[in-house]
Formats: sequence, C-alpha cells, structure tokens
Amino acid sequence: MSLLTPERLYQLLPAIHRLRDAEQGQPLRALLAVIEEELTALELDAARLYDNWFIETCDEWTVPYIGDLVGARAIRPVPSAGVSMRAWVANTLAYRRRKGTALVLEQLARDVTGWPATAVEFFQRLATTQHMNHVRRAPAATAGVRDAARAELAQAHGGAFDPYAHTLEVRNADTRGGRHNIPNIGIFLWRLRAQPLGQGVPGEADADFISARDSGAGWWAMHPAGVDAPLFNRPRTLTGGALTQAAQAAREDNVSAPLRSLALHAELGRLRAGMAEPPPVFMTAQQPGLRVFAQLAGESLPVEIPRERLWICEIPNAVTLPVPPRAAALDVRRGRIAFPAAANVQQVWLQAAHGSVADMGGGPYDRGDALRAASASLSEGTATNADQGGFLAPTVWQAGVTHLLALGSTGQLFATLRDAVTAWNALPAGRTGVIVVMDSLSETDAAPLTINLAEGSRLMIVAGQWPLVPVPGALPGTLGRLPGRFEARDTRAHWQGSLRVVGQAAPASPNPGALFINGLLLQGPLSLSGPLGQVELAHCTMLPSTTHITVAGDSPRLALRVLHSLTPPIAAAGPVTSITLADSIAGLLDEGAAPQPALNAPDAPLDLQRTTVLGSVSGLTLTASDCIFDAPVTAVRRQTGCVRFCYVPPASQVPRRYRCQPQLESDTRIAALRAKAAAAGLPPPTGAEEAALRAEVEATVRPLFSARRYGDPALGQLDLRCAVQIRTGAESGAEMGAYEQLRQPQREANLRDALDEYLRLGLTAGLHYAN
Repeated sequence: MSLLTPERLYQLLPAIHRLRDAEQGQPLRALLAVIEEELTALELDAARLYDNWFIETCDEWTVPYIGDLVGARAIRPVPSAGVSMRAWVANTLAYRRRKGTALVLEQLARDVTGWPATAVEFFQRLATTQHMNHVRRAPAATAGVRDAARAELAQAHGGAFDPYAHTLEVRNADTRGGRHNIPNIGIFLWRLRAQPLGQGVPGEADADFISARDSGAGWWAMHPAGVDAPLFNRPRTLTGGALTQAAQAAREDNVSAPLRSLALHAELGRLRAGMAEPPPVFMTAQQPGLRVFAQLAGESLPVEIPRERLWICEIPNAVTLPVPPRAAALDVRRGRIAFPAAANVQQVWLQAAHGSVADMGGGPYDRGDALRAASASLSEGTATNADQGGFLAPTVWQAGVTHLLALGSTGQLFATLRDAVTAWNALPAGRTGVIVVMDSLSETDAAPLTINLAEGSRLMIVAGQWPLVPVPGALPGTLGRLPGRFEARDTRAHWQGSLRVVGQAAPASPNPGALFINGLLLQGPLSLSGPLGQVELAHCTMLPSTTHITVAGDSPRLALRVLHSLTPPIAAAGPVTSITLADSIAGLLDEGAAPQPALNAPDAPLDLQRTTVLGSVSGLTLTASDCIFDAPVTAVRRQTGCVRFCYVPPASQVPRRYRCQPQLESDTRIAALRAKAAAAGLPPPTGAEEAALRAEVEATVRPLFSARRYGDPALGQLDLRCAVQIRTGAESGAEMGAYEQLRQPQREANLRDALDEYLRLGLTAGLHYAN
C-alpha cells in the first residue's frame, strides 16, 4: 500500500465499525489518525535507512562510515573542483582493480584534484641497450628532428608528451624533480582552464560568437578587448572513467593548454593536401578548436572560413601579409588574425577559447549561485523564481538585448544595451527590472551610457540567455526565446564605453536604488554618483588602461560590492557605507603603466575577503581575511577591524593582525633564535641581528605572481617559487589571495595520499605542473 494513501489504518476496519464510529462522532478515526502519523514516520525512516546502504543515495553523514567499510582513506573535499568524499568512496573498488597501473594513477590524479592529468612512466623514456628478446620500437635513442611539431613536444606541456628517449637522471623524483630513471613516475597536472565561447552558425536561434577587434595595423585581435591572449584547446572528455576503466591515457587534446602553432600548422597542411592520416586532433570537423567567420563588403552575414583556408604564422605588430583571398592567417600564440588587404573585411566573429586560472571575471561558466544571491536582494517584495535563476513576468520588467535575433513585436527585445537602458530609465520609480544581454558580441558606444536608479528601483544587468522553448501558436517544433526565465551561463557580454550610474532618490530616502551587474566584460570607466543604496559587480571584468571605478562624494549610503571579479583601481571621493571585495583581483593596470592606488577610499570602511590587491590601499577602517596586499595598506582608524591570515607589506598601518605574513614568520624565527641562545647560555640576539633577520624574511616571504597583465591566462596566479608561508597561509590552509577557493594545497595533499596507497612498491612519484 502506498505511503501516501490517506487514512490507511481507518480504511482497514470493517464497514460496520466505521459506521458505528461515525454515529459516536468518529473518536476511533481520530485515534487511528494519530497512530498513522507515527507509522508513516517509521516507514519513512526505514526507507531512508535502506537508501543509506548505498553510496549513491546515502545521507552525507553516512559517507565516512561506508568508506570505512571498504577501507577508503578520507580525502579533503574541494567544492570548487567537484572533489568529494562520496565520489572517492564510490570509485574505490574500481581503483583497486587496476591498482599500480599508470591508468589508475592518472584517473586518481584527475578525481582527487579536479585538474586534467596524465601519468608518465619515465623508465619507458630511458635510452637503454635493448635485449633482443624484448625489442622496443620506440622510443629511439636518437631523436628525429624532421617533424617540428613532434619535436616541440619535448618542451611543450612541461614534457608530458615528450616522444624522445633520455639519459639517466639520478635526482629524487618526489623532492628534487627528478624524471628519467627506472623507479620514477611523473604526474603532470594542468591547472589553467579553458573558457570556450560561441556555438552554432549565423542565422541559428542558439548561435553565439565573440567579436574580433581591428587593431588598425593590418590585423585583428581575437580577444574582444584587443589584448594579446593565447588561444586554448577545448579539452575533450576521455572515453570511459573510473567505473568503466578508461581505455586510453590522456592525450594533448584532453588537457586545457594553449594551442601549439606547429601542431596546428601541420594539421591544416595535411587537410589542404587531402591527407586522411593521421587524422586532425585540434581542428576536427565535429569539434574544431577554433572557428572563424568573416563578413566582407556587400555580404549580409559573416561566412565561415573553411579549415583548409586557415594559415598559421607569426603576426608582428605592423603587418601586410600576402594572404590568399577568402583565407586568414592566424597567430594563436598572441591571439591575432590577419586578412588580405583586398578582402575588405568588415567584421570578424569567432568561436574560440581563452584560458584562466579560475571561474573569475566575465566568462561563459555557470554563474547561477551568484545570481541567486543577487536575486534575493533584487526581489524584496517581488515574486521571483530565484531557484531557476529567473523572474516571473509580468511582476518584474524584463528585457533582452540581442545582436543576432530578430526583435519581433513584443517590445521586450532590444538591438543595443543603450536601447534597453533607455526603456528602463523611462519606467516609474519603484520598479524591479532585469536586462539580459543574450550573446557575446561586442557593443561599442562613443557616448556615455547613463543608468538612472530612482527611489526603490532595482535593476540587474546580466549576461545570459532566455532558454529555447516551444513558441505558443506556432508550428510544432518551432523554438523561440521567451522572457520570464533566463540562464546566467554560456555568454560573456562585452560593452565598450563609458558607464554612468546615477541615483535619483532624495538624499534622505530610506530606499535608494540598487544595481546588480553580472557576467559582463566592461571596457571603459564606471562612475557612481547620486543617492545609491547598493551597487554590486559579480563575475565581471573591467579592463585596465584609462578605466577606473569612481564614486562621487554624494553617495554616503552606497554599499559597493565586488565579487569574483577583475577590476582596475577603485576610488571613492567621499564617505560611503562600505566597500566590499571578495574572491577578486583589484588594481589591474596596463603593462608598463605607472603604479596607482588600487583602492583609494580614505573615508570608507573596507571589507576584503580572499582578494589580491595589486596596489596600495587606503580606507577609514579595514577588515581583511586571506588577502594579499601587493603594496602598503593604510587604515585611518586602527582601533577597529582586524587583518587575519593576510600578506601585509612591512610599511603598512593596519589594525591588529592575526597570523599575517611576513610578521608571523619574523616573530617565529626571532623567538627560535632567542630560545636557542638561552639554551646555550648565550646573550640574546641584539637589535641589529633581529633587524637583519626581519629584513631577510621580508625579502623572501613575499608574493610572486606568474603574470600581472590582463590577457595572460595565469593572471594573479602564485608562482611555484613563492614562499610556502603564502601558498598555504590562508585560514583554510590554502593559498592567500583571490584563488583561495581553488584549495591547491588540499588537492596536492589528496594526490600524495592517494599515491601512497596505489603506487607500486619501489616506485616514486613526482608532481609536475604543466601550467
């Protein structure tokens, strides 16, 4: 009998008893209803206990107990990478079936770190004298250099796919980086991730593209902001998995790494020659790593340039290339593309991937969590559907901005962001609105764009899409984009121009306006003025150069929040309620630009969490945790606030510190020096000796970044040579700064623990970062 059947017990009684119970006011029915509630609770608990027998359906608290039954060691969860104890326990038996093999080591590395990985048995790359009973055709002791693309693999990816033999190397693999020796195994990891953008072809309902930018020097930048940025491979999923036993080791097309020019040149050359073998790896017909669409004079839409008409070369800053008509020259290392001068190309659309360290800044990744958080603030008193990342019409005014779809007659689709904002500005005060920018094409506007926020008004501008749904009243199978729901993923809108946000409420209004921007790539200054309540930038990128975020002195009630974003310097001319930065990188500047304050708000309380600040900071008060300050920090009022688990430069003036570097390391070493002197019966160290020790610590315990320039995929990533006190100095034991969420030390520890169990006896494993 179903658990949902009402009055189960009462219905089991004979009809005569139910009739007599009805004559007496149904006391028996009431009694059985109470008993049935307890019975239902017991049945549900028994069903829950049955679900707890299986790792796929059990409650989270039972996962360690099931893991203990199979002898699975506990691992450190990494939510940002999808690494969990549940998956580890579920796959334990599958791991053990192949224990000691290179494939299971590779699978372990992927599962416990969340990074693409490959395992290399270095003894197979040794140049040795072969036995006649065991002849190996490869690798040969003599390297062949006729194939340039193959030879490049010796250095690319840190040598993970090196095809050549090497002489013996006697360094220890796990501590000294040794490689080519009989007991050595190498685990290569790719920390950068590819962010692919674009799909479909012009004219399709779900098509999307990014815009190339004309440099004016004979070539186009493949990044819409016009910066040099290498193109990345779109990694393909390996066939099989832990439960199905992956049939092959990871190859170059399975990892997220920059595209190699020589490899692409060789592939495209074979395609032009009509050679079927070997088949393409990066430019396959089903999933090409790059697609180029060019619109020539007189054509209505861009047309795709076939793979065979793409040529790989190096494009200098000023170029005139003899490129054939209907063809393009590509520089994938810099991210540039050139066409013949006679082609008269009007615009270029691309589908490509760029690299990044994490899901930060404007990008096509899923931003649903941040959107739901913003929806809670946006929808006060408004009917919403925040769980699905959308809003119910018509309670909320919603508009879409599209450069690809027909506008129709609904009045809810606009051709430009300016048109949508103009429609918003015309609405009465107190409205809640959402503007969804529905594609990744660039929009450039020379005139400043002003967003007015009246009293009680709340507006969100988000890069996303209205899902394709059947169109009511149309032919069966007809799909269209209808307002009412949207998804914050797959697009990264690019706006180039000056953006002004003006509050229009009364200065003493209890409910000033609020603005939320999510997922945009902004190229131009952002100015905030007038009575404003809240302005939030989430998962946005604001490019450096002349771009700044400025707050006028007439916004005392403003709460400025910057979340998961990349921003240039921020300046506030007067007092504001608060400035909050979390999981972000602030203070980006152009390469070679003069240093500037990254956060200049001497009259504003500052709250910084897990943020990397590339420049000096000044604020009224300061509360910071897990941050890296690259330049001195000054707080006017130091009696309030706290700085915890941060790197704070020596010349800073901040509130009380707790476990901050380099002060913590200096104090620790001086205390050890004093204790050593006391134990030996010697006088304590002098002030000069302690000062010298502090200077030594300050010179060595400091942040080192792989890159500081926007466009470099490793922007803000800590260099492997950076002091361990910073790489593991956050409260969670992860690195300080914007990438604390990645939990890199925890991933490394997970992998080393797993290798202890699954590595064959006598072998030693070393970890190598390919990027």
